[in-house]
Amino acid sequence: MKLIRPPRLYPGDRVTVVAASGPVNREKFSAGVEVLGGRYDLSFDESSLFARKGFLAGEDAHRLDHLNAALRDPDCRAIILARGGYGLTRILPGIDGEALRTDPKVIVGYSDVTALLSVCIHSGVAAIHGPMVSDFGELSEGDRDSLFNLLENPDPGLIFAGLETLMEGRARGPLLGGNLEVLSRLLGTPFQPDFEGAILFLEEVGEFPYRVDRLLTHLEMAGVFDSVSGILIGDFTDCDELEEGLVQPPSGRDVLVERLERLRVPVALGGAFGHGDRKRSLPVGVPVELDAGQGVLTAIEGAVS
Repeated sequence: MKLIRPPRLYPGDRVTVVAASGPVNREKFSAGVEVLGGRYDLSFDESSLFARKGFLAGEDAHRLDHLNAALRDPDCRAIILARGGYGLTRILPGIDGEALRTDPKVIVGYSDVTALLSVCIHSGVAAIHGPMVSDFGELSEGDRDSLFNLLENPDPGLIFAGLETLMEGRARGPLLGGNLEVLSRLLGTPFQPDFEGAILFLEEVGEFPYRVDRLLTHLEMAGVFDSVSGILIGDFTDCDELEEGLVQPPSGRDVLVERLERLRVPVALGGAFGHGDRKRSLPVGVPVELDAGQGVLTAIEGAVS
């Protein structure tokens, strides 16, 4: 399937905000709206946005209806998720991927939104792994500009420089990945991305080092590491928590190095994306080149047309 790059955005374009995962914090959301609303015409239903059912932003049907309504809205030029959390995997089968392909629009998010980005890839539409509305109140100017550039600039260009080399080499392929835990849950389902020849990017938050090890081992046993042409690691935030009774347990970084330095593909660490303070945006599905020896990731095409 040939990749579709949605039309570029311009300041003032309609951007729909959807809460498709966990409950939304009003204070963080308002702070994000104040910043993001200065550039785009944000559209959202406040009564819907702040719905809550346990650890979800409302009933499954409620969240699915609002997401599909945005996908089918001809006036909507992009969808930026309100926040992550959990819940998108529950509604994946009902998401209208055909509407996205018929009227392509950029979808932006990370964390739990990894699952929705996989729908974009299966629909053949480029997307953006980037900050959500609730992040915008605390984003650095550089991280804001990173997203605006991918949304508005169709030209390819440098994504990262100064990456840390783990395994030297150069590789090209579509950029695929996201949150390690969520991505692992897609394996063996109809929503598993095709990793053949891809540059895989991963980030994580709040997992014990042994759980990071287990997740990476799962990817390895599922054949993901045999399929990809390169790997980029972002922030593994709060993944160094020590287990009681262990003497000098490995850190999250120790686990990453031990599991990935055995591979025969280029591997780079230190990407400024994930759940940490750094939230640079990545063009998902778009061909990129990873030069792990030089510590550089470059987009070969833009995320928009």
